[in-house]
Amino acid sequence: MSIHELSLRIPSVKQFHLAFDQFQELTFSAIFWLTAFTLLASMLLGGGTRPGFFSDVLLQLLSIPLLLLSASRLIDLLRSDAQKRRQVRWETIFCVAVVLLPIIQLVPLPPSLWTLLPNRASTIAVFDDLNRKLPWMPISVSPNDTWLTLPALIPPLAVYFGTVLLNYRERRMLSLVVIVLGIVSAFLGLMQMAQGPASSLRFFTITNETDAVGFFANRNHFAALLNVLILFAAAWAIDIAFDARFWHNLKAFEARSIAAITASLLAVMVLLAAQAMTGSRAGMILMIVSLVGIYALVFSDRRHKFTATPINFLFVAAGTAILLAVQFGLYRALQRLSIGPLEDSRVQFVRTTLDAVRAYLPFGSGLGTFVPVYEMFEKIDDLFAYRYLNHAHNDIVEFMLEAGVFAIALLGGFVAWLVSRAVKIWLRGAVGARELDRLLARAAIIAIALVLAHSVVDYPLRTAAMMGVFVFACALSIEPLTVNDRKPEWARQASRAVTPERVLQQPAAVPVTAPSLPATGANPVAPLKPPRQSVARWGEDVEWPEAWRQPSAGKAASTGKAKPANPEEPETG
Repeated sequence: MSIHELSLRIPSVKQFHLAFDQFQELTFSAIFWLTAFTLLASMLLGGGTRPGFFSDVLLQLLSIPLLLLSASRLIDLLRSDAQKRRQVRWETIFCVAVVLLPIIQLVPLPPSLWTLLPNRASTIAVFDDLNRKLPWMPISVSPNDTWLTLPALIPPLAVYFGTVLLNYRERRMLSLVVIVLGIVSAFLGLMQMAQGPASSLRFFTITNETDAVGFFANRNHFAALLNVLILFAAAWAIDIAFDARFWHNLKAFEARSIAAITASLLAVMVLLAAQAMTGSRAGMILMIVSLVGIYALVFSDRRHKFTATPINFLFVAAGTAILLAVQFGLYRALQRLSIGPLEDSRVQFVRTTLDAVRAYLPFGSGLGTFVPVYEMFEKIDDLFAYRYLNHAHNDIVEFMLEAGVFAIALLGGFVAWLVSRAVKIWLRGAVGARELDRLLARAAIIAIALVLAHSVVDYPLRTAAMMGVFVFACALSIEPLTVNDRKPEWARQASRAVTPERVLQQPAAVPVTAPSLPATGANPVAPLKPPRQSVARWGEDVEWPEAWRQPSAGKAASTGKAKPANPEEPETG
């Protein structure tokens, strides 16, 4: 027996090893800390809807360390492991295509090529009036605006690469960090509502002055964030509820379990109540979809039983939250819904944008060029609601205007990837994952679909905050590329240690050699013998001499008489 095995039998040493294991479980990698910092910075600083904010520039600078570190490690990992390279090959191709898109639109083209692009007659006429030779020009009609989209990709790419490199334990902790910040945002929105339009807690000049916006400038984007966080918080609540021991045995009642379930359900209810304070029509409609998604998460769990008490608690919590939503925000939302869809100015914005899309097909006008292009097609009817329109309130149509067929290809590829990931996660689950990890991955699939649905009537993905949360959800739906949830070294050695209790619990046949007889006059030391087992008795697998196996041999040895050579002859006195 080694010294380490003996030390594990000492209570104080065992307690030290246990404490050391718990300390190791609390430690995280540098990638985790940088990813958590960048994601939190995105949610705190990236709530603006217009380019050029100082907060956006600061966020891009803060995201550079994570992007450099995670990209280098990811490249090294994919180079050395072909299996992992196949695991994320489509995701990698998509990220490369997103980065190359603005670069392609900025490549200068000779006049013989760019003059063939659609809707370039006005540009050609300007140079003709100035009697100047046509220069080389890119696809983008506003190269400066397209250049600004490149640094805007730094935070989401950094968060995505960092999350993909995290193991399941680090991903679970990162989801908790996001939920906690979401709850802080909910209380911030409550304080904004309490202080009124002149609240100093509204961090943007142009904002919704009578609604809760959190760290955003627009209530719709805050509502989109809350719908995502509701699903993540519900995944934690479901897992805690199913793991509680006292559901099936009241004697196993633990106050910690009650506190954990209460806190998780309270987090869900706070986020649902904050959704009511936003006054967002799309947010409240999609909140109902998220509640349906929560029930789908419950029934998809392997631990689910139709008589399980956690389901009843989730129904009660959801019903209470719906009542709060009716009390605080549904009446105002219904007032806004009373406006006919044709009277809503957003419909006119989309129509005008579609006219511009047809004018700039097939390659689009360039990323970030919506404002100058829309002004060329803007109608008088568009001016009654807004003096300045920075987005089309339909992110898909706006993306088609800026990227043309490239946008259609990227959107089609992303939807195909999402469907394939949803089928794999919901039907087969992730390999090597716990039930909580599966719940978070399924919640991420629903969250991605909700954000895409919200993008049809608004532009949440034009904010760095929602883009960071969106790519975080995308990364959760991919299996980690690193080793998952490995036990600490002390725990692995302790599990391999041979102790009497372990031998009794695992009756395995132990090969034993014949003990050597001690010398005459020596003080023999009895060898350690394994306990008797039901599988094989001690010594049965040893080839003893046949004379040793006869019962009379032991009796003769105990009386000091020698056994005759011929067993049939009688003993002589």
